Amino acid sequence: MNEQESSATVLAASGNFAVVRLPDRRYPALAVQGDSLKVLQETVEELASYLGSGDLEEAGFSLAEIRSTVSSMLSTYETASNEAGFDLPYVR
Repeated sequence: MNEQESSATVLAASGNFAVVRLPDRRYPALAVQGDSLKVLQETVEELASYLGSGDLEEAGFSLAEIRSTVSSMLSTYETASNEAGFDLPYVR
């Protein structure tokens, strides 16, 4: 595979996320910084722990953080896809 075939095109970058178009893919992808991915994973683990111990108040805080992060990812993806003229790979 040559460099051109393996290069991604950045459609948008927003904070810790970027929307990229990979060669030979119908829809763009969302790239996430590694540290941000780790924080999200840790928050999911934290949520699981709070739910396991029955601490619903703390679980609610963790869930709110996860919802906010994933909503931001999705918003970045949808806006960039729309601006670049791509349909979404799901029904909205």
